[in-house]
Formats: sequence, C-alpha cells, structure tokens
Amino acid sequence: MRVLQRRTWVAAMVAGMSAPLGWAAPSTVLVQHAQGATAVPQRPQRVVVYDLATLDTMQALGMAVRGVPQAQLPPYLAGYADARYTVAGSLFEPDYAALSQIRPDLIIVGGRSAAKYEALGKIAPTLDFSVRGDHLLQDMARNITQLAQLSGQPAQGQALLARLEREVGVVRHLAAQAEPGLVLMAVNERILPNAPGSRFGFLFDVLGARSALRAQDLPARGTVYDLDAVARLDPAWIYVIDRKAATGSAPGGGALIPSQQVFDNAQVRGTQAGRKGQVVFLDPKGWYLLGSAGPTALLGNLAQLQQVYRAAGLR
Repeated sequence: MRVLQRRTWVAAMVAGMSAPLGWAAPSTVLVQHAQGATAVPQRPQRVVVYDLATLDTMQALGMAVRGVPQAQLPPYLAGYADARYTVAGSLFEPDYAALSQIRPDLIIVGGRSAAKYEALGKIAPTLDFSVRGDHLLQDMARNITQLAQLSGQPAQGQALLARLEREVGVVRHLAAQAEPGLVLMAVNERILPNAPGSRFGFLFDVLGARSALRAQDLPARGTVYDLDAVARLDPAWIYVIDRKAATGSAPGGGALIPSQQVFDNAQVRGTQAGRKGQVVFLDPKGWYLLGSAGPTALLGNLAQLQQVYRAAGLR
C-alpha cells in the first residue's frame, strides 16, 4: 500500500470520527456504507447481521444483535451460537421465515452476503459493510465510525480505531524488514498462491511486507500450483491460510488434512522459510472467514505476525 494511502487512512479516520452521521427523518440517521447511504433508526434493537466482521465490530462496541448467520465462529464470537440469538440464514443466504419472526429494524450485510443487499432492503433498512482488500483499513474505519455513532458511543469507536492504528504501525515496521514471503491458501493438498492485489494480499498491500511472487506471475485460474513451485521460488517466509480449518469442512465432504501435515515435507523444509523456521500457519478464521476486517480478528492477526517477526529477530 502506498505511503499516501496509509496517511490517508489516518486522516480519514480522524475526520470520520469528528463528523456526525447524516440527517434523515426524525429518530433516524443517515449511515454511509459500501452501497451508498441509508436512513436507519437511532440505536436499533432488532439487528440482523450476515457479516462476521460486522458481528466482531458490534461485539467490540457492545451493540445489541438479534439475528446471526449459521457459521463456524471463532472462539471470541462463540457466544452468538447461544439460543437467544436467532439463526437468520447463512453467510450467503437469508432465512426469510426467520426474518419475518424477528421483524428487524436493521439488517447488515457484507462480503459473502452483499449480493442480497437489494432484496433485504425491501424488508428493513439495510447496510452493506463490505470492505475492499486494498482499502481495508479505510473501510474498517468507516464501519467502526458509523456503528459507534449509531450506538451513541463515538468515544469508544475512536479509542478502538486508535488502538488499531498503533498495532498496524508496529507490524508495518516489522514487516518492512522481513525478507520476501509467499501467502498460500491451502484447501487440503491443493494450494493457491497470493500476491499483491489478490484476495489475501492484505499482508503486502496494507501491511507492507514484500512478496516473493509478483501479481503478473500468479498462475492462471485453474492451474495447479504445487510444492515443487514453492521450492523453486524459495521464499524466506511462507504464510499458510488453512481454508478447511476455517470452515470445518473439506471439498466434497472428504477428510480434513491439516496444513501442518501438508507442509511437513522435504520440499518445504528445503526452502529458506523451512530452514529458518519461518513457515507460519495464520489464524484460519481471522484470515479466511473474517478477512482481517473485524477489529478483534485484525488485532489477533497483527499480534501473531508481531510475535513471529520478533521471534525471527526483527525489531
């Protein structure tokens, strides 16, 4: 991510926290989101959320939630599996019967559920809190700002954003010193490389780590990428995101093969990363399910990176 963009995020964060939500009809506020602006009741009480990053944010701000998606939740969100929260569908598909029972005064989508924005907007005021990979911090600042003010807690939102800014700064400093690395999403024994600008390019685009693979060198979609290719590239760092560990299922319902097992072989051990003990298994739920876009997920992902970089002697 360019230095200008990084500075812009901080400026946008400060400006966003100082600016009130837009005016709408009495007892409502106009909330900015990924698909425009929507009039929403002030301090809504029957909120249905179809985006885990938003659920993360609302928990951090202590906001009330009524309906949640059926999903593999990280431990810190496990409380939302309690029976007092209505399962209102999945991360992709709403349960309209459940919505009719909840009668929500606000629905929030994002990422996987964003395609349902228009349909859900006919049921209740709907916000799309999707984030863009290369603008993740700016979009997170928007989402946290809007939710904090909507719930009447702007100071708490500001404090949360300030903490995120500090931790991002620490990891950027360390990541800039790290030798080039490779981000791999593992689906059992199938591995998918990432580069700057790709789905999991956050490490490069936002945190400033150097990539061992250029975007133009990514294999064509559908092309097999194997450990021989990893060995030839010889990255100094290998970062692994285990998709099936995040979702709890393997393609076709087959057995789950842990990524630690897949990467425990001579090819990986022979790379610079293998020799230096720099094969890092990233938190699968924080990276894959939440996309680092929830504040707790992001802080956890930053803490893990900070730990491995310091263990490698970076200061």
